[in-house]
Amino acid sequence: QLPEELWAQRGLRKLYLSGAGLRGLPPAFARLQNLRCLWLEGNFLAPFPLALLHLPELRSLQLGDNRLSRLPAGLPRMAGLRGLWLYGNRFEEFPPVLLRMVRLRVLDLDRNNISRFPDLVCLADLCLLSYDHNPVRQPPSVGDSVQLVGDGAQEFMEARQERLQSLQQQEEEEEEGTEVSPTAP
Repeated sequence: QLPEELWAQRGLRKLYLSGAGLRGLPPAFARLQNLRCLWLEGNFLAPFPLALLHLPELRSLQLGDNRLSRLPAGLPRMAGLRGLWLYGNRFEEFPPVLLRMVRLRVLDLDRNNISRFPDLVCLADLCLLSYDHNPVRQPPSVGDSVQLVGDGAQEFMEARQERLQSLQQQEEEEEEGTEVSPTAP
């Protein structure tokens, strides 16, 4: 149980509630309008606490090691969210609503039961995707600057780096070939 005094802490920016035995969050949680970082890992949260959708300043949300299997359709309302940790939950498929979270920079889906990932190139701001310990056959398709953590990620990133270097070299050679030498007057 969360203490009633918590709701009076309107200026609170960071809150650590990991391993607190929480099974849900009360609607009053939405009063913490200035909250930027929230750690809720290691609880018993299922379903996703809807009060979180009303926290406009939230940038980092740690929900690892809970009992989540779905995410709410309203999740994109959390437009300020940049980091979302969902490792160790009960997702059996990639939550499609995440495809609309275009400003996410970090997404951690380790230790779930996801066997297929959609094309994630649409997540243009994504910098890090962790998908380790999921039954996937190949790394997810992501943008060229995304760091991957998971089975096959190292080989994928090495091949991607070689491909990008080859393209860069090809462009440089084409530029050199198009340079016109000055003609004599």
